[in-house]
Amino acid sequence: MNDVDSGSADRVDLGRAQAAVREFLAAIGEDPDRPGLARTPERVAEAALELFGGTGVDPVAPLARARFPVADTAAPSGAAVGGAEAATVSQPVVLRDLAFRSMCEHHLLPFSGRVHLAYVPSGSIVGFGRLHTLLETLSARPTLQERLGDELVDAMMTALDARGALAVIEASHACAGLRGSRQQAGVVVTVSARGELSEPIARAEIIALIGAQPIVAVDAAAAAIPNATGQPSTAPAPAQAAALAPVVGHVLRGARFDPRVGTQASSAAADDAADTAEAPQAAPTTQAPAEVTEGAAQLDAATDEQWAEDSGPVNTRPFELPQRFTNLLQPAIPKRPRILGILNITPDSFSDGGKFEDLFSQNRRTKRALRRARELVAQGADIIDVGGESTRPGAVRVPQEEEAARVLPVIKELAALGVLVSIDTMYAKTAEAALALGAEYVNDVSGGQADPAMLGLVADSGNPFILSHWRGHSIRMNELADYRDPAAEILAELAGARDRAVDAGLDPSQIVLDPGLGFAKRRDDNWAVLRELEQFVALGHPLLVGASRKRFTGEVLQPDADVTERDLPTSVITALAAKAGIWGVRVHNVEANRVALDVVDAWREGAQDD
Repeated sequence: MNDVDSGSADRVDLGRAQAAVREFLAAIGEDPDRPGLARTPERVAEAALELFGGTGVDPVAPLARARFPVADTAAPSGAAVGGAEAATVSQPVVLRDLAFRSMCEHHLLPFSGRVHLAYVPSGSIVGFGRLHTLLETLSARPTLQERLGDELVDAMMTALDARGALAVIEASHACAGLRGSRQQAGVVVTVSARGELSEPIARAEIIALIGAQPIVAVDAAAAAIPNATGQPSTAPAPAQAAALAPVVGHVLRGARFDPRVGTQASSAAADDAADTAEAPQAAPTTQAPAEVTEGAAQLDAATDEQWAEDSGPVNTRPFELPQRFTNLLQPAIPKRPRILGILNITPDSFSDGGKFEDLFSQNRRTKRALRRARELVAQGADIIDVGGESTRPGAVRVPQEEEAARVLPVIKELAALGVLVSIDTMYAKTAEAALALGAEYVNDVSGGQADPAMLGLVADSGNPFILSHWRGHSIRMNELADYRDPAAEILAELAGARDRAVDAGLDPSQIVLDPGLGFAKRRDDNWAVLRELEQFVALGHPLLVGASRKRFTGEVLQPDADVTERDLPTSVITALAAKAGIWGVRVHNVEANRVALDVVDAWREGAQDD
């Protein structure tokens, strides 16, 4: 017996239970004394010790007694994270795939499946086994799936004094499979959340983390494609290559699906047929150049064909790119700043998270992202910056395999079309695979600090590297926004990060600098950096500015302004930054910022005419 049922003999009246079973057998017309049933009352009563051993047991007190201070897990003295000593453990704790069984209180029939638990520690954490014991205690009693989830998160919040807690339960119910219409394949999914993890974005992040189950690691997929030097590696047969494609595991579902196939073929085909039949999008109000329009039309045709089967490839064909796409690979300071169009393939980014998400179909997700890339190209983007991990304040890190599964199919298709691609990642493995697929730029918001292998990889590749000012990961970067002279300190730290990159082997001509607006910076810190932008340009490297839709830009608007309304202050910043001599801007609304740069060009041309 486990800890739950070891003391249940004192709580279960075995004599009454046996008598009740005998009476029940008699009530349904059976003979309780016939040989096959003679010992059934005894067996059922003994089984009750285990099945209902959690009845009347306090699940909170044992969990509270087992917790220990977070400080006990802190890094050794002198160990630093992001430039500051690690004094606490602030990341969420997630346990996936805990098996359970319980008894439905409506019919006393079992339901069973998997439970995923998560909590955000405050001052204490607990051993993983204690959470499993908590689940065993609460599930060993008559209950409902919905109540079980609520009781799990309430116990974690109370016993651990947690900042947030979440429970996802996936279960099959015997009362549905053995009665009525007998839906034996059905799976019921419930989500219970409290505290910080009840916020929609945080909840989506944890659920995405729970469901991150790629079939192969990205390095296995990358091994089947040419490397960054153009030398082909061992190429698998076509069937093997298809099997190597990274596939995202499913998060929440009402029935069991094969993750290699996605959803059922019939429904997938119907969905894709519906996507293909969508009405053409309205023409933009500003007429794009003819070569842009032609290129966008060809890209549209390429990405809209042969999507009939969910497991089929994304077929594209090259098209003639606008002239502006040529001669961009050397990050010299241009007369007109480059525009990096943001393509976030995430469920949780602050501005456009979830826009392309499809839990059951990687192909549909890729298709939607390619459509957005086409729009960005038509609006005037010079480079498409593809990212698969949110770096908003408080964001939880995405596993590298999950990030790669989101971005690599999109990068492969864009690069095949000749579009210049930047991979926005802090993982060296993702960057390596993206470069092998044809990406030209590596954009690392940590400046090579998050992954020790990043600088060496970029140095060996020779590709341009966008190096940002960074003090620590999103989960704690707000705690690190402490400056006396923001512009001077950030300038010095960025120069130091540049020096470390050169010492690691990067050629100075590879490096594009980014002051990292919004990263470990308060509102006034961001404005201080922009005020002194010429000082950052004077470091002698191309400078990228990424102010798009960030919180400090919204603080000049009405309090209830939508995040997209931040495009107006963003475009003003773009125009002012262009006059300071920057290399590029990274933006969500490409058209608005292109117009801002057009105004700057017109202003300059008018001044020259005078």
